[in-house]
Amino acid sequence: MSEKSIVYWASPWELMAFPNSAKNIITNNLVKTKFLLDKILDGFINTGDKVGVKVHVGERYNTRYLRHDYVREVVDAIKAKDGIPTLIETQNLGMDIQHINLSENYSINIMRRKTAAEHEKTAQLHGYSESIVGAPIKFIDGDKGLDGKIIEIDGIHLKEVSVGIGLYEFDKIVAISHFKGHQAAGFGGAMKQLGIGFLSKTGKYRSHFNSDMSINKKRCNISKCSQECIEACPVNAIKIESESAVIDPSICVCCTACLEKCPVKKAINRDFNMDFKNFIERVCDNCAAVINSYGPEKFRYINFAFDVVAQCDCVATPSMPIIPDLGIFGSSDPVAIDKACIDAETNAPGLPIMDQNGQWKEPTPIGIEKFNAINKMVDCSWVFDAAVKNRLGNLDYELIKI
Repeated sequence: MSEKSIVYWASPWELMAFPNSAKNIITNNLVKTKFLLDKILDGFINTGDKVGVKVHVGERYNTRYLRHDYVREVVDAIKAKDGIPTLIETQNLGMDIQHINLSENYSINIMRRKTAAEHEKTAQLHGYSESIVGAPIKFIDGDKGLDGKIIEIDGIHLKEVSVGIGLYEFDKIVAISHFKGHQAAGFGGAMKQLGIGFLSKTGKYRSHFNSDMSINKKRCNISKCSQECIEACPVNAIKIESESAVIDPSICVCCTACLEKCPVKKAINRDFNMDFKNFIERVCDNCAAVINSYGPEKFRYINFAFDVVAQCDCVATPSMPIIPDLGIFGSSDPVAIDKACIDAETNAPGLPIMDQNGQWKEPTPIGIEKFNAINKMVDCSWVFDAAVKNRLGNLDYELIKI
């Protein structure tokens, strides 16, 4: 792409409020969200369009997820244009809730966004419910995250991707992202939302792991278990042969439920992808599958760069904000909007972060890319290199201030 893409930007600056001051309220971030939406949704929604509003409701005990107030503004803007909005989400990998004992009398449950029933409870806890934001929530990969549509691509690594099948029930998509860091992808924005957030569990697994799930026959011992793996498998891909479990890869959907239930350590294999550049390239492969199978013209993107922390909304402890708020960004180009956010993050001053001893660390200076400065294993430039290879959008953009 040669021409510059347009990225609209609303500054995070807010004037302190005084009673009955229209000048002050117009600097409110929710008000500015409305102004930005007027730009990116202009001519985009037709009367009666079913509009999927992609969100990430955040993990339990995470207090840095995107406030539901901003989602409400998006929903209201779609309704004002006679569209029919629905919040859309997908399930996390696995099936089991993780129990953590913090002390003799206190335990918590996290990682609950793995089935629709538990995911919806977390959504409601964080204000992502119809009674609050004005739109229902739908899980486009089904109740267990297994409902995917296989999309064939010619990606850097992947040749097919399992996309949540419910995506294709909508006429248009508005993808909302909380811009922040990510432990493996470098950062999370529009492309991370596309490349992981729209996938079924099978698609997510293929991004994170190098091989199919398999049985370690040296470790599998059916005399030490009750064949919990067979009961856990939602697609009947496991059976017993010659005193050992066997996984049929042609049936397995890689949900990891068997691994969670197996009582024998290391009896089930999965090869986690520790090559983060490879992981990022797979995420961008996934983006290509989502965009090209649905239609790039049917997407709009909005990145909220508030509470910019080091890790993503899917973890319970994402750390402290590492830079000041950057504002709100909107575009029809997922690459341009993410590049604008990274440029703004690089040009922002770092914030001091307190360590476990109560001492303040020296903040990262202006001009240094903050996510890489904190996490040396990942380079955010890898995202844009892979995006260009997959022709996802434009690195050149014009930033227009709202």
